[in-house]
Amino acid sequence: MIYYYLQMSIKKLLGHNTLFALVIVLTSLITWASLAKFVFPVKFKVERSDKIGHFLAYFALTIVWTLFLFFSERLNKNLKQSLIITSVICILYGVLMEILQGVLTTYRSPDWWDVVANTSGTVFAIFVFAVFKNKILKFKQNKQEIR
Repeated sequence: MIYYYLQMSIKKLLGHNTLFALVIVLTSLITWASLAKFVFPVKFKVERSDKIGHFLAYFALTIVWTLFLFFSERLNKNLKQSLIITSVICILYGVLMEILQGVLTTYRSPDWWDVVANTSGTVFAIFVFAVFKNKILKFKQNKQEIR
């Protein structure tokens, strides 16, 4: 009984409106974080430590965009289409953010290692989808049968 309610809650979270909101919020947060000026009260410098943040941000962005495209009944994309579209969007978006840092700001500079970290996060997300492909397809099929 608890499993059923948990499953129904997850299916509701994978609805079009919820995933669309997550896509907008996460994309906006990454845009803001890419272009904002951050002032830290304590100076600390660990070489290339921000790359982990880039990797995780683009991993999450790829996951959310793929789920949005795949589970949206309005868009009607299969998993392969969703992954291709998402990969292109996320990689180009990562490159664009780095270019805009150099063009729009005086306090940030583009770093091509950031693009590598962003792209690595996207590629790893695709790998995760490949590993869980059967479970994701079955979940979508079960979600459609319940309706």
